[in-house]
This record gives sequence, C-alpha cells and structure tokens, in this order.
Amino acid sequence: MQTFISPIGFNTTSVTRSLLEHGIDSEDTVQLIRPATETNDNRATEAVEDVKRLLQEIEPKIVVHTESIPHNDFEDAVMTCSNLLRTADGEVVVSLSGGARDVLLPLTVATMAHEAAITTTLGYSDIDGQVREFGLPSVSTMPSKGALETLRVVADANSSVTLPELSDNLEAVKSTITRHVSSLEDAGYVTSWIKERNKHVSITLSGRLCIAVV
Repeated sequence: MQTFISPIGFNTTSVTRSLLEHGIDSEDTVQLIRPATETNDNRATEAVEDVKRLLQEIEPKIVVHTESIPHNDFEDAVMTCSNLLRTADGEVVVSLSGGARDVLLPLTVATMAHEAAITTTLGYSDIDGQVREFGLPSVSTMPSKGALETLRVVADANSSVTLPELSDNLEAVKSTITRHVSSLEDAGYVTSWIKERNKHVSITLSGRLCIAVV
C-alpha cells in the first residue's frame, strides 16, 4: 500500500504523469494538496475532478483525498504538510512538482524534515516532461568537530579518498579516522566501499550541505 502526496494546480500533468509512471494500485491513497483560499476560478476544482476520474478509470477502488493548506502562514503550512506525511499509511511517495508555490515550498520543507519516512520522492520536469526519482538530502545530525574535519577532507577529494590517505592528511591514527567515517556514514554524509583491500570514502549531497550550513 502507498500514499501518494502531490500538490495540484490548474494543470494535472505533473500529478498524472508522476502517478502513472510510478505505478498505482487499488489499495493506494492519493492525497492532493492545494491552497486553502478559494478563488472564483473553477480550474482548480476541475483539475482535481479530472485526476479523480482518470485514476478511478484505471483503479476504481483507489481513494483520492484533497487537503487544503493555509497559504498565508508559512509555519502553519509546513506543519500541516508535516502532519500529512507523519500520518500517511504504507509507503509514502511525494511528488515535488506542480501546484501553487504557496503549497510546494512548505511541502518541500516538510518532506526534507521527514526524509527518513519518505519511500520515494518524484519530480516532474517542465523542460522535457520526464518524471524522475531523486534522493533527499539530510542534515539533521551535526558531526563532531573531528568528524567535521574528516568530512571536509573527503569533500576536497576529486572523487574518493582512502582511510590511509585521510589518516595521513589529518595526522590522526587509523582507528580515529575509522570512527569518524563510521559516524559520518551513519548520518548519510559519506558513502564507502572496499576496493583493492582499501576502504574508499566519498561525500554525498547531504555531506556537502552539512559543510555549507556549519
């Protein structure tokens, strides 16, 4: 079972393409989010109905809900999106495409905050019309001073660096470097692999963002 969460505006393409390419099942739930403030323009309501009709033609039992997000209080909007993500059933799939910016930005912030609970994040390209899956960065854990120094050295490497190279560069014993790398890997800031009996380490997007914010 999946819960698919997506903003929706006047154009349904980003929603329907993401849903159909990712795949839906009769037990899934689709949560469409839109600004709470209504206008006299009926296109938003018509877009929701169009999505419902299309999905129920494919899977008659699929459940489609609409959630209104407050647009004039950013913190309230983020927390409303956070609650949707926190209470979603099954695997959580989020589409960060389409809809009003008043909804998309709070949803993006909430999605990053709940990164560990999100199964899949999708993005629809306005440039080439493709739906792509991407991983979310996480910077919720700040490394220790020593681990941060290790992370900076890894970041300076062209592609990857070995544990002996880190030890030489930082003038630290291998056991200390191993401990730093282990904590950084647990936080998602680096990735490592064994090649020719040496452990190689490279930085992730989360690691680059961590350096950028400290």
